Order: sequence, then structure tokens, then C-alpha cells
Amino acid sequence: MTLATADTHPIYQSLVRPILLAGAEPAAAILEVLSAGALLFGVGFQVATIVLAAFYLIVVHGVMVWVATQDPQMSQLYLRSLVARDFYTPHAGFRGSIAAVRPSIPFARSR
Repeated sequence: MTLATADTHPIYQSLVRPILLAGAEPAAAILEVLSAGALLFGVGFQVATIVLAAFYLIVVHGVMVWVATQDPQMSQLYLRSLVARDFYTPHAGFRGSIAAVRPSIPFARSR
């Protein structure tokens, strides 16, 4: 089979395009709507809470849409990065012994 007679198969965009709700990640969009609804129904339908909920939905949703355009899995990446430690002590290999961690500032000995 040569390259000229090879079959070509289309890759549909639905297979590679991220799933977004109103342009934002689904978890973020649901959290936005739930928090605005909790604000409205929890505090009550007053002018201040309606304005605050509308402002919250417009600003936070705009930020979440911008984040989703940068990287559609940014929140999962951030949550995964919280699990990682800030510093890993180096060691020789898989079965190597771990070196003792010494303080960077030595203790002062009293006489």
C-alpha cells in the first residue's frame, strides 16, 4: 500500500474539543450558578443581592471563560498541583538510601 492509495479518515472535532458549559469548565460553571443561587435564595431577593449576584456571574464567568480559553483543564491542573510537595529530597536511585536532611542554619552550641 503506497501513500497515494492510503485511506484517509477524518478526525471529528467532537473527539478533540473540550466539553465546556457556556465557555467555561463544567465544574466552574456549575459552582458559579450554585453560589449565585445560594446568594439570591439564602439572603433574599433584594436589590443589593440581585446586583451582587449579577456582578458575580458576569465577572467570575468572564474570568472562567478566559481561563478555559487558555487551558480547558486549568482547574484540574491546579488541584493536582496542590498535592505535590514543594521540595523533594534527592536520592541516588530507586533502591538507594535517602540522605539525611540537615538544617541549612547550624545550631549554635552553648558553652
